[in-house]
Amino acid sequence: MYNTIKKVSYGVPLALLLALCAILYTSPNSYASTARAVAATSIQSGYTTGTASVRSAPNASSRLVTVYAQNRKLTIYASVSGQAVWSDNATWYRVSSLSSAPLYVYAGLVVITSDNGDSSRSSAQGKVIVVSLSHGWLHAYQNGKEVYNAAIMSGRPALATPTGTYHVFAKLSPTTFYSPFPPGSPYWYPPTHINYALEWKAGGYFLHDSWWHSVYGPGTNKEHYDPVDGWQEGSHGCVAMPIGAAAWLYKWAPIGTTVQINA
Repeated sequence: MYNTIKKVSYGVPLALLLALCAILYTSPNSYASTARAVAATSIQSGYTTGTASVRSAPNASSRLVTVYAQNRKLTIYASVSGQAVWSDNATWYRVSSLSSAPLYVYAGLVVITSDNGDSSRSSAQGKVIVVSLSHGWLHAYQNGKEVYNAAIMSGRPALATPTGTYHVFAKLSPTTFYSPFPPGSPYWYPPTHINYALEWKAGGYFLHDSWWHSVYGPGTNKEHYDPVDGWQEGSHGCVAMPIGAAAWLYKWAPIGTTVQINA
């Protein structure tokens, strides 16, 4: 009886151990096969729209492995959800094979190649959005020909819209803007619904609609009277416009479209 109990008590752990060994032995091949299958069906190409940090995990606090220069060509093996660095965009791209150490680049800094093999950059070729801050106006050009224009509102003097040449790197529709300023700050604003937003500079600079304004154009970046909404000031640095203009731009301008902000 004792021998029987002894054999059973030794036999159960031995069986568990053998099962565990079998799992450990087959797992690498299983994972490798899965990785190959995923990579074979989801690999994409892209390029960086600016200097991009490459990190060991999909968040900005993880280890910095290297830095890619602007226009660096990438092979993208997977899309993962991580830290939302800008607005509501929490997507990161894995730029290392699934059988090697993970490397991630934030999606807001990458333009993906389209399914037909043409890059988003190609569809943006010849498209330029020019914003004149002094005139309070936006002009859209395709191959040098103006195809659209609209009145805009730029940043108030204390939060002026930055000038320079940029590119659209994120498109959100709809989205919610959250104030980077704390409650009590003269610049704070409550969570705000936005219908169409095109981000052109890191840190939350967008071309977007602003339903809480009805007046746009020269001088609206300063304190002005809005016949619908009363006394108002300019934006927090974005380029705001009527919803019709924002909807048109959102449909017309792909990722990679040049945005030229002039004084």
